[in-house]
Amino acid sequence: MVEPTDTRIPPGVLVAGTTKRDDVRDLALDGAMDRYARGEDTAFDELYVRGAPRVHRFLLRLSGSRTLADDLTQETFLRVHRARGSFGRGAAAVPWILAIGRNVFRDHVRRARARPVTAEASRMDDDCAQTHASPETRGDEALAGREMLEIVRSTLSGLPVLQREAIVLLRFEGLSVAEAAQIVGTTEGALKVRAFRAYEALRKALGDFAEGER
Repeated sequence: MVEPTDTRIPPGVLVAGTTKRDDVRDLALDGAMDRYARGEDTAFDELYVRGAPRVHRFLLRLSGSRTLADDLTQETFLRVHRARGSFGRGAAAVPWILAIGRNVFRDHVRRARARPVTAEASRMDDDCAQTHASPETRGDEALAGREMLEIVRSTLSGLPVLQREAIVLLRFEGLSVAEAAQIVGTTEGALKVRAFRAYEALRKALGDFAEGER
């Protein structure tokens, strides 16, 4: 079997505040996490200010709900506090914190499977959709961009969790294959396969959208 390696996102997917690659090795964030891990409690403020937006964006893409992402971000940093003594001195903070965020999300998924969908959950999904659908420009171009973003959001939400994690970590969070594989606890080859399948689903959804626009 030939291992799929092309996990590129088609043009137009990286929209609405998404960057092609963030600076994964944020030295200021690394420094704040390192100081906090060594017991400097005052470093938490800087750690949260620098890290929370990144964590929230990651969890929003995984969960599809802004309200839920808010709650999970708070839980993530609570766990960061509890686990700070295990942070390796000199390590990169982003992969370590996102691994905690991923575990928080997975715990939520397990709990959600044990209870029925509620009106509140539906409201949270509506809230997310409305947030994504707030263009800053007008006209047909803004409408097309909003529709494309909604297709990406709905496609990501419909993916198996393992595939969603892989493509979000690689192509939206900008992590390396090695970093992403370490976060989810799998091999680099397995992660590439998951990301490739997710990419194919996104490409098909966007291709169908483009065909419908003609």
